[in-house]
Parts: sequence; structure tokens; C-alpha cells
Amino acid sequence: MHGQRNEIGAAGERVAAAFLERRGVSIERHNVRVGRGEIDLLGSYGSTRFLIEVRSRVSDSAPIEAFDYAKRERLGRLSREVGLSRVDLVAVGFGSRFISVHWIPSAL
Repeated sequence: MHGQRNEIGAAGERVAAAFLERRGVSIERHNVRVGRGEIDLLGSYGSTRFLIEVRSRVSDSAPIEAFDYAKRERLGRLSREVGLSRVDLVAVGFGSRFISVHWIPSAL
């Protein structure tokens, strides 16, 4: 189960990166380790640099539901550690017949 979850997460990050790049965001780094945490993507748009959290799900449940209070708190700490104040969320849903992508700039 853990391996499958990692594969879904990696696929979600690839979809999110491609989605954002088509909208002019430069993806600078993937899977950035910060202490005991990890930033999914580090992006920039013009002179603005920001963290990108990707939440992925395979089911009818909304991936945005996985962006809970604990996750927001952890990302807030990570963003302060790297000196960035903006955190975007990209929710990727893998349905049986479609892939949905929702981008929430400045989600935190």
C-alpha cells in the first residue's frame, strides 16, 4: 500500500508540475528536503518564489480534503525555514475517466 501511495504521489507531482508550467510557473526543484520535512515543488513566477504542496488521490474523494490543519501547520514551518511566505496547493484527482487539477495560489 505504501509503495502504491508513493507512485500516486509522484504521478500527482508530475501532473501538477506540467499544469503549472503551462501557466507560466517555473518549477525550480522537486522534493526539497528541509530538516525532517519535504517540499513537493519549489516554483517561481516572475520574481515571486513559493512552495507548492501537491495532494493526490485516486478515488471519488477530493484530494483537497487531505490539506488538513496539521499539513498546513507543517508547511507553514517549512516555508519559514526556507524564507518564503507563499504556499500554493495543487490538488490532483485521478478518476476512472479523468484527471482533475485544482490550483489554489497562496493557500497558506
